[in-house]
Amino acid sequence: MPAKKRPIQKIIKIDNRFNDDPIFEPIDSLPEINSNIFWLIAAQVKDQGNNLITLSPEQIKREVGYNSHISNKQIAKNVDDTFSKLLTIQLSKEDIDKKTGHITKTRENIFQKSIVDTDTLETSVEVSNSFLYLFNHLEHWTRFSITQYVRLHSNYSRKLFRLLKQWRTTGKKEYTIDEFRKRLQIPKSYRPTDIDRRVLTICKEELSANFQNFKITKNYRKGVRGRKLESYIFTWVPEQKNQQDIYYDSSIEDTNSVYYIKSNPFLTEKEKFRALDRFFGFTLDTSLKEYKDGHMRSYFLPNKLHNRKKRTVFHRSDLKSLSQYKHVQFGQLIDVYKQVGEKGFLTQEDKEDLALLEMGFAKTEKDREKDQEEAKERLKRLESQTKDLQATTDSNVTLDFSQSGVETMSFFDDESNE
Repeated sequence: MPAKKRPIQKIIKIDNRFNDDPIFEPIDSLPEINSNIFWLIAAQVKDQGNNLITLSPEQIKREVGYNSHISNKQIAKNVDDTFSKLLTIQLSKEDIDKKTGHITKTRENIFQKSIVDTDTLETSVEVSNSFLYLFNHLEHWTRFSITQYVRLHSNYSRKLFRLLKQWRTTGKKEYTIDEFRKRLQIPKSYRPTDIDRRVLTICKEELSANFQNFKITKNYRKGVRGRKLESYIFTWVPEQKNQQDIYYDSSIEDTNSVYYIKSNPFLTEKEKFRALDRFFGFTLDTSLKEYKDGHMRSYFLPNKLHNRKKRTVFHRSDLKSLSQYKHVQFGQLIDVYKQVGEKGFLTQEDKEDLALLEMGFAKTEKDREKDQEEAKERLKRLESQTKDLQATTDSNVTLDFSQSGVETMSFFDDESNE
Protein backbone atom coordinates (compact mmCIF):
# COMPACT_ATOMS: atom_id res chain seq x y z
CA MET A 1 0.00 0.00 0.00
CA PRO A 2 1.56 3.38 -0.97
CA ALA A 3 2.57 5.83 1.70
CA LYS A 4 -0.01 8.49 2.41
CA LYS A 5 1.23 12.05 2.93
CA ARG A 6 -0.94 14.74 4.49
CA PRO A 7 -0.55 17.89 6.61
CA ILE A 8 0.84 17.36 10.10
CA GLN A 9 -1.88 16.65 12.67
CA LYS A 10 -1.42 18.33 16.06
CA ILE A 11 -4.32 16.74 17.92
CA ILE A 12 -3.93 13.32 19.50
CA LYS A 13 -7.12 11.29 19.80
CA ILE A 14 -7.01 7.77 21.21
CA ASP A 15 -9.43 5.17 22.50
CA ASN A 16 -9.95 5.39 26.27
CA ARG A 17 -8.87 1.76 26.56
CA PHE A 18 -5.33 2.98 26.06
CA ASN A 19 -5.53 4.57 29.53
CA ASP A 20 -6.72 1.37 31.19
CA ASP A 21 -4.80 -1.48 29.54
CA PRO A 22 -1.57 -2.27 31.47
CA ILE A 23 0.23 -3.41 28.31
CA PHE A 24 0.65 0.29 27.37
CA GLU A 25 2.26 1.28 30.68
CA PRO A 26 5.84 1.04 29.26
CA ILE A 27 5.03 4.01 26.97
CA ASP A 28 4.76 6.25 30.02
CA SER A 29 8.29 5.25 31.04
CA LEU A 30 9.91 6.07 27.70
CA PRO A 31 12.63 8.76 27.67
CA GLU A 32 11.13 12.17 26.90
CA ILE A 33 12.20 12.39 23.26
CA ASN A 34 10.99 8.86 22.48
CA SER A 35 7.66 9.59 24.18
CA ASN A 36 7.26 12.78 22.13
CA ILE A 37 7.94 10.92 18.89
CA PHE A 38 5.43 8.18 19.76
CA TRP A 39 2.63 10.66 20.48
CA LEU A 40 3.37 12.68 17.35
CA ILE A 41 3.00 9.48 15.33
CA ALA A 42 -0.17 8.61 17.26
CA ALA A 43 -1.66 11.92 16.12
CA GLN A 44 -0.89 11.15 12.46
CA VAL A 45 -2.42 7.65 12.34
CA LYS A 46 -5.82 8.75 13.70
CA ASP A 47 -8.63 7.54 11.40
CA GLN A 48 -6.11 6.34 8.80
CA GLY A 49 -6.72 2.60 9.15
CA ASN A 50 -3.52 0.72 8.41
CA ASN A 51 -2.37 3.13 5.71
CA LEU A 52 1.34 3.76 5.65
CA ILE A 53 1.82 7.27 7.10
CA THR A 54 4.98 9.23 6.28
CA LEU A 55 6.66 12.04 8.24
CA SER A 56 9.67 14.13 7.24
CA PRO A 57 12.47 14.81 9.76
CA GLU A 58 11.65 18.52 9.50
CA GLN A 59 8.06 17.86 10.62
CA ILE A 60 9.23 15.76 13.54
CA LYS A 61 11.83 18.32 14.55
CA ARG A 62 9.30 21.15 14.49
CA GLU A 63 6.64 19.40 16.55
CA VAL A 64 8.46 17.48 19.28
CA GLY A 65 10.66 20.20 20.76
CA TYR A 66 14.05 19.52 19.19
CA ASN A 67 16.76 22.16 19.43
CA SER A 68 17.61 23.81 16.12
CA HIS A 69 21.14 22.36 16.03
CA ILE A 70 19.96 18.73 16.02
CA SER A 71 20.67 17.11 12.65
CA ASN A 72 18.08 15.23 10.59
CA LYS A 73 20.30 12.18 10.84
CA GLN A 74 20.09 12.28 14.64
CA ILE A 75 16.30 12.66 14.43
CA ALA A 76 16.07 9.58 12.20
CA LYS A 77 18.21 7.68 14.71
CA ASN A 78 15.93 8.72 17.57
CA VAL A 79 12.86 7.65 15.60
CA ASP A 80 14.36 4.22 14.91
CA ASP A 81 15.30 3.95 18.59
CA THR A 82 11.69 4.78 19.53
CA PHE A 83 10.34 1.93 17.39
CA SER A 84 12.91 -0.40 18.89
CA LYS A 85 11.69 0.41 22.39
CA LEU A 86 8.06 -0.05 21.32
CA LEU A 87 8.79 -3.67 20.38
CA THR A 88 8.39 -4.53 24.06
CA ILE A 89 4.69 -3.61 23.83
CA GLN A 90 2.92 -6.60 22.33
CA LEU A 91 -0.54 -8.11 22.17
CA SER A 92 -0.32 -11.80 22.99
CA LYS A 93 -3.18 -14.22 22.27
CA GLU A 94 -3.82 -17.93 21.94
CA ASP A 95 -6.07 -19.60 19.36
CA ILE A 96 -7.07 -23.19 18.69
CA ASP A 97 -6.84 -24.45 15.11
CA LYS A 98 -10.27 -25.96 14.31
CA LYS A 99 -8.80 -28.55 11.94
CA THR A 100 -5.78 -29.75 13.89
CA GLY A 101 -6.76 -28.80 17.42
CA HIS A 102 -3.32 -27.29 17.87
CA ILE A 103 -2.87 -24.22 20.04
CA THR A 104 -1.21 -21.26 18.30
CA LYS A 105 0.37 -18.30 20.10
CA THR A 106 0.48 -14.94 18.31
CA ARG A 107 2.30 -11.75 19.27
CA GLU A 108 1.66 -8.45 17.52
CA ASN A 109 3.23 -5.01 18.00
CA ILE A 110 1.42 -1.65 17.83
CA PHE A 111 3.12 -0.87 14.51
CA GLN A 112 3.44 -3.80 12.15
CA LYS A 113 5.88 -1.85 10.00
CA SER A 114 8.25 1.07 10.49
CA ILE A 115 10.52 2.39 7.77
CA VAL A 116 13.28 4.99 8.04
CA ASP A 117 14.64 6.03 4.62
CA THR A 118 18.42 6.34 4.98
CA ASP A 119 18.62 8.92 2.15
CA THR A 120 15.60 11.22 2.72
CA LEU A 121 15.43 10.29 6.44
CA GLU A 122 11.64 10.15 6.14
CA THR A 123 9.77 7.92 8.58
CA SER A 124 6.81 5.72 7.56
CA VAL A 125 4.62 3.71 9.93
CA GLU A 126 1.76 1.26 9.62
CA VAL A 127 -0.57 0.31 12.50
CA SER A 128 -1.11 -3.40 13.14
CA ASN A 129 -4.64 -4.72 12.64
CA SER A 130 -5.02 -5.73 16.29
CA PHE A 131 -4.34 -2.14 17.41
CA LEU A 132 -6.48 -0.27 14.88
CA TYR A 133 -9.16 0.17 17.56
CA LEU A 134 -6.85 2.61 19.39
CA PHE A 135 -6.92 5.19 16.60
CA ASN A 136 -9.94 4.51 14.35
CA HIS A 137 -13.75 4.79 14.55
CA LEU A 138 -13.55 5.95 18.16
CA GLU A 139 -16.68 6.01 20.32
CA HIS A 140 -15.09 6.94 23.65
CA TRP A 141 -11.86 8.87 23.44
CA THR A 142 -9.20 10.99 25.10
CA ARG A 143 -8.04 14.07 23.21
CA PHE A 144 -5.14 16.50 23.70
CA SER A 145 -2.65 18.51 21.65
CA ILE A 146 0.92 17.44 20.95
CA THR A 147 2.26 20.92 21.78
CA GLN A 148 0.72 20.79 25.26
CA TYR A 149 2.17 17.34 25.84
CA VAL A 150 5.76 18.05 24.76
CA ARG A 151 5.91 21.05 27.11
CA LEU A 152 5.46 18.72 30.08
CA HIS A 153 8.78 17.32 31.28
CA SER A 154 7.80 15.20 34.27
CA ASN A 155 6.66 11.66 33.49
CA TYR A 156 4.14 11.99 36.31
CA SER A 157 2.70 15.20 34.82
CA ARG A 158 2.50 13.61 31.37
CA LYS A 159 0.66 10.54 32.60
CA LEU A 160 -1.74 12.53 34.80
CA PHE A 161 -2.32 15.04 31.97
CA ARG A 162 -3.49 12.27 29.65
CA LEU A 163 -5.63 10.60 32.31
CA LEU A 164 -7.39 13.84 33.26
CA LYS A 165 -7.97 14.77 29.61
CA GLN A 166 -10.30 11.76 29.46
CA TRP A 167 -12.53 13.74 31.85
CA ARG A 168 -11.88 17.17 30.33
CA THR A 169 -15.59 18.01 29.91
CA THR A 170 -16.41 16.76 33.43
CA GLY A 171 -13.97 18.92 35.35
CA LYS A 172 -13.35 16.46 38.17
CA LYS A 173 -11.62 13.15 38.79
CA GLU A 174 -10.86 11.36 42.05
CA TYR A 175 -8.28 8.62 42.57
CA THR A 176 -7.80 6.57 45.72
CA ILE A 177 -4.23 6.51 47.02
CA ASP A 178 -3.63 2.97 45.77
CA GLU A 179 -5.17 3.70 42.36
CA PHE A 180 -3.14 6.90 42.02
CA ARG A 181 0.09 5.06 42.83
CA LYS A 182 -0.73 2.36 40.29
CA ARG A 183 -1.86 4.73 37.54
CA LEU A 184 1.22 6.94 37.76
CA GLN A 185 3.59 4.04 38.52
CA ILE A 186 4.80 5.66 41.72
CA PRO A 187 7.41 3.61 43.63
CA LYS A 188 6.07 1.77 46.65
CA SER A 189 8.83 3.33 48.74
CA TYR A 190 7.28 6.81 48.31
CA ARG A 191 5.53 8.03 51.43
CA PRO A 192 2.70 10.60 51.15
CA THR A 193 5.22 13.38 51.86
CA ASP A 194 7.40 12.10 49.00
CA ILE A 195 4.37 12.08 46.68
CA ASP A 196 3.65 15.68 47.69
CA ARG A 197 7.19 16.83 46.93
CA ARG A 198 8.13 14.70 43.91
CA VAL A 199 4.77 14.24 42.20
CA LEU A 200 1.94 16.57 43.21
CA THR A 201 3.94 19.81 43.44
CA ILE A 202 5.33 19.40 39.93
CA CYS A 203 2.00 18.21 38.50
CA LYS A 204 0.22 21.22 39.98
CA GLU A 205 2.70 23.68 38.50
CA GLU A 206 2.90 22.02 35.08
CA LEU A 207 -0.77 21.17 34.57
CA SER A 208 -2.09 24.58 35.62
CA ALA A 209 -1.23 25.75 32.11
CA ASN A 210 -3.60 23.18 30.60
CA PHE A 211 -6.57 23.13 32.98
CA GLN A 212 -8.27 26.35 34.07
CA ASN A 213 -8.41 26.77 37.88
CA PHE A 214 -6.57 23.48 38.35
CA LYS A 215 -6.72 22.31 41.96
CA ILE A 216 -5.54 19.25 43.89
CA THR A 217 -7.45 18.38 47.07
CA LYS A 218 -6.54 15.70 49.58
CA ASN A 219 -9.47 13.69 50.88
CA TYR A 220 -9.05 12.37 54.42
CA ARG A 221 -11.02 9.70 56.24
CA LYS A 222 -11.53 10.04 59.96
CA GLY A 223 -10.29 7.08 61.92
CA VAL A 224 -9.68 5.95 65.45
CA ARG A 225 -6.12 7.32 65.41
CA GLY A 226 -6.79 10.54 63.53
CA ARG A 227 -7.12 11.33 59.87
CA LYS A 228 -6.01 8.95 57.13
CA LEU A 229 -5.33 10.10 53.58
CA GLU A 230 -7.83 8.29 51.38
CA SER A 231 -7.76 9.91 47.93
CA TYR A 232 -6.72 12.82 45.72
CA ILE A 233 -9.36 14.92 43.99
CA PHE A 234 -8.45 16.88 40.86
CA THR A 235 -10.78 19.66 39.73
CA TRP A 236 -10.76 22.31 36.98
CA VAL A 237 -13.15 24.33 34.84
CA PRO A 238 -14.75 21.81 32.41
CA GLU A 239 -13.92 22.24 28.72
CA GLN A 240 -16.78 22.72 26.28
CA LYS A 241 -17.94 19.61 24.44
CA ASN A 242 -18.36 21.53 21.19
CA GLN A 243 -14.77 22.74 20.97
CA GLN A 244 -13.54 21.79 17.50
CA ASP A 245 -10.05 20.49 16.71
CA ILE A 246 -9.77 22.35 13.41
CA TYR A 247 -9.40 25.70 15.14
CA TYR A 248 -6.45 24.62 17.25
CA ASP A 249 -3.62 27.16 17.07
CA SER A 250 -0.48 27.38 19.20
CA SER A 251 -0.65 31.15 19.79
CA ILE A 252 -4.25 30.83 21.02
CA GLU A 253 -3.32 27.88 23.18
CA ASP A 254 -0.34 29.75 24.67
CA THR A 255 -2.53 32.80 25.37
CA ASN A 256 -4.99 30.62 27.26
CA SER A 257 -2.23 28.80 29.14
CA VAL A 258 -0.64 31.97 30.51
CA TYR A 259 -4.06 33.25 31.54
CA TYR A 260 -4.85 29.93 33.25
CA ILE A 261 -1.63 30.12 35.28
CA LYS A 262 -1.86 33.78 36.29
CA SER A 263 -5.57 33.70 37.14
CA ASN A 264 -5.52 30.41 39.10
CA PRO A 265 -6.80 31.23 42.62
CA PHE A 266 -5.39 27.95 43.98
CA LEU A 267 -1.74 28.77 43.21
CA THR A 268 0.45 30.91 45.41
CA GLU A 269 2.43 33.75 43.78
CA LYS A 270 5.58 31.63 44.00
CA GLU A 271 3.83 28.67 42.38
CA LYS A 272 2.55 30.90 39.57
CA PHE A 273 6.06 32.12 38.74
CA ARG A 274 7.39 28.55 38.83
CA ALA A 275 4.50 27.38 36.63
CA LEU A 276 5.36 30.09 34.09
CA ASP A 277 9.01 28.99 34.13
CA ARG A 278 8.01 25.38 33.49
CA PHE A 279 5.63 26.42 30.72
CA PHE A 280 8.19 28.56 28.87
CA GLY A 281 11.08 26.19 29.54
CA PHE A 282 12.97 28.65 31.72
CA THR A 283 15.23 27.94 34.66
CA LEU A 284 13.15 28.10 37.84
CA ASP A 285 12.90 31.62 39.34
CA THR A 286 13.53 33.31 35.96
CA SER A 287 10.00 34.75 35.75
CA LEU A 288 10.13 36.02 39.33
CA LYS A 289 13.46 37.76 38.70
CA GLU A 290 12.16 39.35 35.49
CA TYR A 291 9.07 40.58 37.32
CA LYS A 292 11.18 42.18 40.05
CA ASP A 293 13.60 43.74 37.53
CA GLY A 294 11.09 46.00 35.84
CA HIS A 295 8.14 46.79 33.61
CA MET A 296 6.46 43.88 31.83
CA ARG A 297 5.67 44.70 28.21
CA SER A 298 2.90 42.11 27.94
CA TYR A 299 0.69 40.13 30.29
CA PHE A 300 0.95 37.11 27.99
CA LEU A 301 4.64 36.97 27.05
CA PRO A 302 7.81 37.35 29.16
CA ASN A 303 10.13 40.18 28.15
CA LYS A 304 12.75 37.54 27.42
CA LEU A 305 10.60 36.31 24.53
CA HIS A 306 8.84 39.59 23.78
CA ASN A 307 12.14 41.21 22.83
CA ARG A 308 12.69 38.87 19.91
CA LYS A 309 12.64 40.41 16.45
CA LYS A 310 9.06 41.41 15.64
CA ARG A 311 7.60 39.49 12.70
CA THR A 312 4.14 40.99 12.38
CA VAL A 313 2.15 44.14 13.18
CA PHE A 314 1.52 42.78 16.68
CA HIS A 315 3.77 43.67 19.59
CA ARG A 316 3.71 40.04 20.74
CA SER A 317 6.29 38.11 18.74
CA ASP A 318 4.33 34.84 18.99
CA LEU A 319 1.17 36.16 17.31
CA LYS A 320 0.81 35.47 13.59
CA SER A 321 -0.10 37.98 10.90
CA LEU A 322 -3.67 39.25 10.68
CA SER A 323 -4.31 37.28 7.49
CA GLN A 324 -3.47 33.93 9.16
CA TYR A 325 -6.30 33.90 11.71
CA LYS A 326 -9.83 32.74 11.06
CA HIS A 327 -12.86 34.65 12.31
CA VAL A 328 -13.44 32.28 15.24
CA GLN A 329 -9.75 32.43 16.19
CA PHE A 330 -9.87 36.22 16.44
CA GLY A 331 -12.86 35.76 18.72
CA GLN A 332 -11.02 33.30 20.95
CA LEU A 333 -8.06 35.64 21.41
CA ILE A 334 -10.28 38.67 22.00
CA ASP A 335 -12.25 36.84 24.71
CA VAL A 336 -9.11 36.17 26.74
CA TYR A 337 -7.74 39.70 26.25
CA LYS A 338 -11.02 41.19 27.47
CA GLN A 339 -11.11 38.97 30.55
CA VAL A 340 -7.61 40.15 31.45
CA GLY A 341 -8.57 43.74 30.63
CA GLU A 342 -11.53 43.63 33.01
CA LYS A 343 -9.04 42.90 35.80
CA GLY A 344 -6.87 45.83 34.75
CA PHE A 345 -3.82 43.75 33.80
CA LEU A 346 -3.43 44.59 30.09
CA THR A 347 -0.32 46.61 29.27
CA GLN A 348 -0.37 49.42 26.71
CA GLU A 349 1.11 47.11 24.09
CA ASP A 350 -1.53 44.48 24.91
CA LYS A 351 -4.26 47.09 24.38
CA GLU A 352 -2.81 47.99 20.97
CA ASP A 353 -2.68 44.31 20.02
CA LEU A 354 -6.30 43.92 21.14
CA ALA A 355 -7.34 46.78 18.83
CA LEU A 356 -5.71 44.95 15.92
CA LEU A 357 -7.45 41.70 16.85
CA GLU A 358 -10.83 43.46 16.93
CA MET A 359 -10.10 44.95 13.52
CA GLY A 360 -9.32 41.50 12.15
CA PHE A 361 -12.47 40.10 13.75
CA ALA A 362 -14.64 42.76 12.06
CA LYS A 363 -13.06 42.19 8.65
CA THR A 364 -13.39 38.40 8.76
CA GLU A 365 -17.02 38.77 9.86
CA LYS A 366 -17.74 40.62 6.61
CA ASP A 367 -15.79 38.04 4.60
CA ARG A 368 -17.68 35.20 6.29
CA GLU A 369 -21.05 36.77 5.56
CA LYS A 370 -20.03 37.20 1.92
CA ASP A 371 -18.94 33.55 1.68
CA GLN A 372 -22.23 32.38 3.21
CA GLU A 373 -24.24 34.42 0.69
CA GLU A 374 -22.22 32.98 -2.19
CA ALA A 375 -22.77 29.47 -0.83
CA LYS A 376 -26.53 30.05 -0.69
CA GLU A 377 -26.52 31.27 -4.29
CA ARG A 378 -24.60 28.19 -5.44
CA LEU A 379 -27.09 25.97 -3.62
CA LYS A 380 -30.01 27.71 -5.32
CA ARG A 381 -28.40 27.19 -8.74
CA LEU A 382 -27.84 23.50 -8.01
CA GLU A 383 -31.45 23.04 -6.89
CA SER A 384 -32.66 24.81 -10.05
CA GLN A 385 -30.50 22.57 -12.23
CA THR A 386 -31.89 19.52 -10.42
CA LYS A 387 -35.50 20.56 -11.13
CA ASP A 388 -34.66 21.12 -14.82
CA LEU A 389 -33.03 17.69 -14.97
CA GLN A 390 -36.01 15.99 -13.34
CA ALA A 391 -38.39 17.74 -15.74
CA THR A 392 -36.58 16.27 -18.78
CA THR A 393 -36.29 12.69 -17.58
CA ASP A 394 -38.71 9.88 -16.81
CA SER A 395 -36.54 8.73 -13.92
CA ASN A 396 -38.09 8.57 -10.49
CA VAL A 397 -34.75 9.34 -8.87
CA THR A 398 -34.80 12.41 -6.64
CA LEU A 399 -31.56 14.24 -6.10
CA ASP A 400 -31.14 15.85 -2.67
CA PHE A 401 -28.68 18.71 -2.48
CA SER A 402 -29.18 19.38 1.21
CA GLN A 403 -25.74 17.76 1.59
CA SER A 404 -24.33 19.17 -1.63
CA GLY A 405 -20.76 19.85 -2.63
CA VAL A 406 -21.11 23.42 -1.41
CA GLU A 407 -18.33 24.04 1.08
CA THR A 408 -19.59 25.10 4.49
CA MET A 409 -17.77 25.79 7.71
CA SER A 410 -18.95 24.47 11.05
CA PHE A 411 -17.47 25.98 14.18
CA PHE A 412 -18.43 23.12 16.44
CA ASP A 413 -17.75 19.42 16.73
CA ASP A 414 -20.38 17.17 18.31
CA GLU A 415 -18.66 15.15 21.02
CA SER A 416 -21.68 13.55 22.59
CA ASN A 417 -19.94 10.17 22.46
CA GLU A 418 -16.92 11.29 24.39
